Amino acid sequence: MLIKEFLKKRWPFYLAGIITLIVVDTLQLFVPKFISKAIDSLNVETPDISLAQLMALGIVGIAIGMFITRFLWRIFIMGSSRKFSYEARKVLYDKILSLDMSFFDKHRSGDLMAHFTNDMNNIERMFGPGIVMMVDAIFMSSITLFFMATSVGWHLTLIALIPLPIIALISLTFGKFIYKRSRKVQDTFSDLSGFTEETIDGIRVVKTFSILPKFQEIFSKRALNNFKATISLIKIWGIMWPLIHFISSLAYFLTIVYGGPMVINSKITLGEFFAFNNYIGMIVWPLTAFGWVINILQNGRASYARIKKILDTQPQVKEPLQPVEIDRIKSIMIKNLNYAYPGTNRLVLKNINMIIEEGQLVGIVGTVGSGKSTIVKIISKLYPVERNHVYINGVDINDIPSEIVRTKISYVPQETFLFSSSVKNNIAFGLEDFDEWQVKEYAMISAVHRDIEKFPKGYDTIVGERGVTLSGGQKQRITIARALMRDADVYIFDDCLSAVDPETEEQIIKSLRRSMQNKTMVIITHRLKVLQDADIIYVFDDGEIVEKGKHDDLLKKEGLYARMYRKQLIEEEL
Repeated sequence: MLIKEFLKKRWPFYLAGIITLIVVDTLQLFVPKFISKAIDSLNVETPDISLAQLMALGIVGIAIGMFITRFLWRIFIMGSSRKFSYEARKVLYDKILSLDMSFFDKHRSGDLMAHFTNDMNNIERMFGPGIVMMVDAIFMSSITLFFMATSVGWHLTLIALIPLPIIALISLTFGKFIYKRSRKVQDTFSDLSGFTEETIDGIRVVKTFSILPKFQEIFSKRALNNFKATISLIKIWGIMWPLIHFISSLAYFLTIVYGGPMVINSKITLGEFFAFNNYIGMIVWPLTAFGWVINILQNGRASYARIKKILDTQPQVKEPLQPVEIDRIKSIMIKNLNYAYPGTNRLVLKNINMIIEEGQLVGIVGTVGSGKSTIVKIISKLYPVERNHVYINGVDINDIPSEIVRTKISYVPQETFLFSSSVKNNIAFGLEDFDEWQVKEYAMISAVHRDIEKFPKGYDTIVGERGVTLSGGQKQRITIARALMRDADVYIFDDCLSAVDPETEEQIIKSLRRSMQNKTMVIITHRLKVLQDADIIYVFDDGEIVEKGKHDDLLKKEGLYARMYRKQLIEEEL
């Protein structure tokens, strides 16, 4: 669909480009005729200098015409190919942003980047040089054949053309191998770029664990796979092009063998023989271009198939056909929810029942891998869920557009991510109009204001890629400030204070409670002490809610929560 829609809009440009390209091809076919007449006018007892000069001026005029028309077809055809690349990248980018988290769980960023670079370049060549060579292959070969026949007759023309159809056959045969091997090159390139990107992102972990030789070995293997795939493709080219040139040279051989005696016997003039040889060179290029066209089309097809696979991917989180809008989140209810991630069968949540009311501080605690993060991701509509299990204000979450849910729920995940910008821009992320006093206010609530003031340029300090210049605790508190900058109804903090000390975490939670009295807060934490004032606490174990209640009530039950709390008290004393 992407190609069809583009061609519907740009076909006038391509038509204009093809017409001007045909004009160029036609003009250059007159050059050998002019040279032929000039040679014949001089190759006589009484040379006609004026005719030779006129032919020379004609060649200059043709050159000027070719200069203008070549400029135009490049603008029309090559410009359109650039336009396609521009629009296709936008479509692909928008599509990737529209997909849900289950897609990104399966696709590496390095592989996705290869679609924007390598694959897009191949498609761009298909819509640029590919079109040019296709026109040359069809029109240039036909019109050149006509000029050859009218210059010296069909007899010599047919003899000279005997080996040339084999070029087209070779191109078609080798094109099948080129497609398969081009696909292999692109796949190995994606694999290599994905691993490289992943290594650079995790370079601190790699260096910390001192396993550089291991990663170098893995990189070498993947680079070698890409090298072997590329060499395999080059071998096909290495056989195809010399074979094409060898066969094309046979046309010159036949022209000299049969055309030479015709000149001697005065059946054709020397000028006509010279022009005919020029036409042989001209017709070899279109037939050779046919091979290039096959090559470019096969590469483009392979790349487009890879991109089309992304474009055809449907989000797991479906948008409602009849959306229900809500002004404010007053309640969230989860009812009898059993959940497995898309594409898996293992239940990570089992028979979950929860109610979160407006203005509550809700704590979620439990053992590692018990489904705590999964439940808040479902509430934030980051993953799909079946109907009749999750409700917001009594409305099924599947009937509420994702944009509304994510606008009214501010979610701070476990993994902190900062953009390579200033501290101020990271806190005010996504907001075009904001006051600096707001940035500072929320930085104070998240207990990071004093740290920021100590930075070289304060709030204008550039944090570096992924916030590399900051400590773990500073990054976590800045992400909290970023979440608070959004005027949301529900704030979810998914164990996002693990890098700060318990006292600071407790201080931040109390500060949040004071400043966000009318807001709903859901806090996932391993430090149970900070949830002493929570309105309700849900205790998860192996995907199930095994306990729920207030802090004091849960301690009296002498269950999992009480054991976890006593263990933490002992650890603090030690």
